[in-house]
Amino acid sequence: MDIKVSLKLITIGILVLQVLACEDKQDINSNKNTYIDDIADITALNGYFYSTNYDLSGNSGSQIDLLKYEINGDNIFLTDAFELDMNGQGYLAITSDGSDLYLQSRQTELLIKASGIGELVFLRYDDLASNWHPSGLAFNPDTDSLFALYRNSQAPIQYRMRTISKTIDQVASHDETFQLPFIDTLYHGVYALEYFDSHFYMLGVDTSYQDLLLVTDLSYNLTSIDTLSDSTVVGLGFLGHDLYLSYRDKRIEMWGSY
Repeated sequence: MDIKVSLKLITIGILVLQVLACEDKQDINSNKNTYIDDIADITALNGYFYSTNYDLSGNSGSQIDLLKYEINGDNIFLTDAFELDMNGQGYLAITSDGSDLYLQSRQTELLIKASGIGELVFLRYDDLASNWHPSGLAFNPDTDSLFALYRNSQAPIQYRMRTISKTIDQVASHDETFQLPFIDTLYHGVYALEYFDSHFYMLGVDTSYQDLLLVTDLSYNLTSIDTLSDSTVVGLGFLGHDLYLSYRDKRIEMWGSY
């Protein structure tokens, strides 16, 4: 059996034992308060924006919600939330194919397909070696597939872009590595991805810890780079030709048109 698969099965077994052990205790903390949580990446679906809360509670039970934002002119506000019945996923990248939502945990590598009301379709893993960590997820309308970006923890300036099927049941149709030598090599790196009009849009932090919006062509050549003055930026998503950015305090604001 593959070592990575074995480790995941062992981890799942440990988690099950921990849950069973906790059932005998009277002090299980399942309190939930998404009001104080940051939000994460964003995507647009059917005229709404979607995000998730970045759960830092450490509590048990359902701690992560799918957050739905209504768009009314320049006003974008939280209008609904749907429980995803999970926790411990950390920052979640999110994208949409126009019908459903796709999310990937930067912490556990779990890839999730869900409806716009939080119904889970599947939870799966993109089968990669343990040194490759998720750094962004985007939909490719040209091939009706997903772009999944990873960073090499053993060589942190190296990134890997994979084109995978939406059901993750096929071999990646494209898999290519490239380098971003000016990007932070510690915790942050590139953490969010979008695709629009044959260009990749990425959020990342450089070696001086400055937040950046990077735009590259399909060969990963930089076509533009913008410094972001608000360091609380956490995600990005297109609505038509307009690019929007999300911020920790649950703001979603338009950045510019492309």
